[in-house]
Amino acid sequence: MVLRAIDSIRDSVINASSAVSTTTVPPLDIPMTSMKPPSIIPTVELVLGTITYLVIIAMTIVGNTLVVVAVFSYRPLKKVQNYFLVSLAASDLAVAIFVMPLHVVTFLAGGKWLLGVTVCQFFTTADILLCTSSILNLCAIAIDRYWAIHNPINYAQKRTTKFVCMVIAIVWVLSMLISVPPIIGWNNWQENMMEDSCGLSTEKAFVVFSAAGSFFLPLLVMVVVYVKIFISARQRIRTNRGRSALMRIQNAEGDDDYRKMSIKRASVESARTSSRVGEKTPLVVADGQTTVTTLAAQSTDGGSLPKDETTKHMKYHNNGSCKVKVKETKEDEENPTAVLRKREKISVAKEKRAAKTIAVIIFVFSFCWLPFFVAYVIRPFCETCKLHAKVEQAFTWLGYINSSLNPFLYGILNLEFRRAFKKILCPKAVLEQRRRRMSAQP
Repeated sequence: MVLRAIDSIRDSVINASSAVSTTTVPPLDIPMTSMKPPSIIPTVELVLGTITYLVIIAMTIVGNTLVVVAVFSYRPLKKVQNYFLVSLAASDLAVAIFVMPLHVVTFLAGGKWLLGVTVCQFFTTADILLCTSSILNLCAIAIDRYWAIHNPINYAQKRTTKFVCMVIAIVWVLSMLISVPPIIGWNNWQENMMEDSCGLSTEKAFVVFSAAGSFFLPLLVMVVVYVKIFISARQRIRTNRGRSALMRIQNAEGDDDYRKMSIKRASVESARTSSRVGEKTPLVVADGQTTVTTLAAQSTDGGSLPKDETTKHMKYHNNGSCKVKVKETKEDEENPTAVLRKREKISVAKEKRAAKTIAVIIFVFSFCWLPFFVAYVIRPFCETCKLHAKVEQAFTWLGYINSSLNPFLYGILNLEFRRAFKKILCPKAVLEQRRRRMSAQP
């Protein structure tokens, strides 16, 4: 019995050991996602976005500062109408100094507002105020240009410093009336929501009111005014072209009669003076017309003949007779039809230049601000419509880019502003150019 028990125990141990040796341990299922390297795309986006925003801020500050300095330091720009550009530059500078940096801080914080509810309310109010004043200043510049072209004589007397300052004050008062209502209660802000995020009020009535006053009405006014400016400029160009062409034809018709009369008069004068003048008689060469003058010379009786201012254009010959040479300009030799064609080409080029300038101004303004205000108006009325945070941020900064482009649109397109910028940025080059010009003069 004992031997059988020992044999059975031995067999069971052997079987158990063989079973353990034949069983396989399943591999550990370790997820591979935790082993992936961290993505660098968010870091790249953060760096590139920050650099882009800082470049926009720098361009806005430098460009608008140049405009202000040029107006107050460059004598040809010290004109009353340029005060509108100073007001525009002031509003754009304030946007770059007080509004844009807070957007950069929010961007670096991952979209979270870190400065509290009170600062958020004043921030949004300042944002609306300064952007609205910038847009309304653009509208005031357009109206000023229209009045200057449409009624130049009366408006030149009316456009005084007091009048321009009053218009600028109206622009800023209207901007305050549009921006202040949310901070005095016309809003749907909730303090618990504003602790983490800061945005404009989405109250429907205020959205319609502010969007109409800040953008859509000024845009309509600018489009209508600039179209009228283009029409008036085109009519003036064509009127001047026709008037100058008519005068040119009349002058061309009268040139032949004038030359014949001058030659006859010269021959009579030469006959009268040939008996009195010795061996020298003036040969008259004048620019564009025929004149007959006499030089102070000794006569046969010892007297002297009167001088004329055009003696430096005179030549003499020895046979005592007077020859008249008529020097015609290049324009006198042209056909009146060719003159008409030439002037028509010039006027067409001016019309195209004016159309391009106006088109660029309206296009840049609309391109920069239209996406933001369309999204701003649609959002309160469409609860299911949601924009991606990055798209919304891009629309906001696209509007701010308009503040950095205004100095170039309204400054560099003006020749006097270009000269002033060159004088401010490159004074040594301007002085060197002036020295070369002075040395080149005889």
